[in-house]
Amino acid sequence: MAKAGSRAGRPTMRKVVVVICLVTIGGLFIGVARQSLGATNATAGVVDLEADGAAMLHPMTTLLTELVTAQSAAVRGDRVQQETVRTAMSALFEPDAQYGVVLQTDQRLEDLRAQIEAAFSVAATGSAAYATWSAIVDLAVDLMRVIGDTSHLVHDPDLDSYYLMEAAIVRLPDTMVAAGRAADVVELAGGNELAGEDLVRAAVLRFNVADHAERVSDGLLTSVDFTANSQLGTSIAPRLDEFRAAADAFSPPTMLHDLATEVDAATMADNASLVFAKAAQLSHLLLTELQTLLQVRADDLARQQRSTLIAGAAGGVLAVVILWLVAVSGRRDGGPSVDEPSTHVARGFASVGFQRGARDAAASGSRDMAGTGARRSGNAQ
Repeated sequence: MAKAGSRAGRPTMRKVVVVICLVTIGGLFIGVARQSLGATNATAGVVDLEADGAAMLHPMTTLLTELVTAQSAAVRGDRVQQETVRTAMSALFEPDAQYGVVLQTDQRLEDLRAQIEAAFSVAATGSAAYATWSAIVDLAVDLMRVIGDTSHLVHDPDLDSYYLMEAAIVRLPDTMVAAGRAADVVELAGGNELAGEDLVRAAVLRFNVADHAERVSDGLLTSVDFTANSQLGTSIAPRLDEFRAAADAFSPPTMLHDLATEVDAATMADNASLVFAKAAQLSHLLLTELQTLLQVRADDLARQQRSTLIAGAAGGVLAVVILWLVAVSGRRDGGPSVDEPSTHVARGFASVGFQRGARDAAASGSRDMAGTGARRSGNAQ
């Protein structure tokens, strides 16, 4: 009887072990899937935020170009194109309404707009205009840095998108600012032979233009070498060449040998305007290419999210099917079915029948023996 009970318990124990293993494996699979999906969702959120930052940097680049142009015009005493500046400022209202809270641009944009309107009201020229508009330009550059930081563009780990970002957010804006201020310094000095502090300031600013242009070129070449976008190099090369030509005209390679020579203010202003235009064109192109790379990355992450969800659903269905198969197998092995009796019940009925037959046979034998004895006793008498 003990052996029969042991055999009856084996399927149940096997079923319990299988269920425990399935539950453990299922739990581990769900944990890994949730972790993978969570990481993918977090990365996708960062990529979306970077795309928002790139979208807002387009109008910011346009505004910065107008501001450095307005600064040089005010320093020379020319008429500042107020409506052009206001139009560039207004172009920021729509993206700020969408991304301003996350990118932390609301109050900064309001401060920038207020300072611009104040500068329009004062209408300063000469050194006063240089001081007033330099503060406004610095505020715009700082805002671009804030957008790059809050959108995580400056923290992008991929080399191709990083160098596009660096050129568009850092190098090219700094190039425009340095070129404009160098031209302003020459204008304020009278446009003659520079000397003393004016000579040093102009030389440093012009050197900054040449240095930024060189770094932009090196960074973009690195980006092209590491990118998976085969069209990146062909689209950037023409605009990069134009920008380098403008920067070389503003800060020629022989500049260090000609620092003490007379500098024509009108020529410097024209060359600075060319640097503004070519730097802005290249910056907009780089931001567009950056948005393309981010969109490709977002599409890849979306495919990963779908694959993880599909794998999780398939794993859940498979676990349910396996558990159902284990349950059906357990009923077949451990309990009586509807169509046929249990083996133990059949054996019990057979044992009872055998014992009843033995008792009947013994009783019949006793009656036969008693009858034989009686007959023998009668014969003897």
